[in-house]
Amino acid sequence: MTVSLRKRDRAREHLIGLIETRAVGQAIPSERQLSADLGISRPTLRSVVDELIRDGWLVRQHGRGMFVGTPKIAQKIVGGPSHTGGAAYPPAPGTWTSRVLSHSVVPAGMAIGSRLRVKPGTPVLRIARQRLVDGEPMSLETIHVLDELVPGIDITAVETGSFYALLRDRYDVIPTEAEQIHEAAAADATEAALLGLTEGAPILTLERITRDQHGRLFEYTRASYRGDRYRVTSHLSLTTSPTRHHTRITPAPAAPGHP
Repeated sequence: MTVSLRKRDRAREHLIGLIETRAVGQAIPSERQLSADLGISRPTLRSVVDELIRDGWLVRQHGRGMFVGTPKIAQKIVGGPSHTGGAAYPPAPGTWTSRVLSHSVVPAGMAIGSRLRVKPGTPVLRIARQRLVDGEPMSLETIHVLDELVPGIDITAVETGSFYALLRDRYDVIPTEAEQIHEAAAADATEAALLGLTEGAPILTLERITRDQHGRLFEYTRASYRGDRYRVTSHLSLTTSPTRHHTRITPAPAAPGHP
């Protein structure tokens, strides 16, 4: 087993080294050639190649071979607050920018009102924005925040900086706690067009409800991420008392008209 793992590790390091010296779309040697060069079996090599394909490092094209792909953006989630009082996420790779698609103050409906624990009709600022990494569309976000907390918000600042930093620095609203749910879904026509996907392509959706330093629910956000370019990893502490940290798994809510 140890010898097998060492061979896998050596094959993975060799392949990543090849990938890093080539441009996206450039071919790499065949599995037959790589197997001979590394002195490992085809099944062992193929399992390593499959992992790299799954992570976006490689693309296999039937009848043509293997080519350098674009690895997925990996966003880590760790427990506990950040030192700035915002989300405890280390920066994801790449240069992230935003483009505001629309913004308006709308009355909260039943769904948004129930999530933010406010009466229907309460004014809510709704911002729809496209997030890009190195200029490539990566996600779509629709942010709902209580309008009374962000009077005269500078929408330009939402495009050029961190939304949570803007809340903290200008409005003294400090995000301190959030409940976040991730689900797999298929891109609808609008999502596909804005993310550069085909309709029905896999996406990762996120729903987040956030509290501020006073324990007040102030933000509800829904986001859609490209399934082919984005993944989430979690850091788990297994030594802390389970009374302090826990994971709750709940079934997805039924669609309207279904039990």
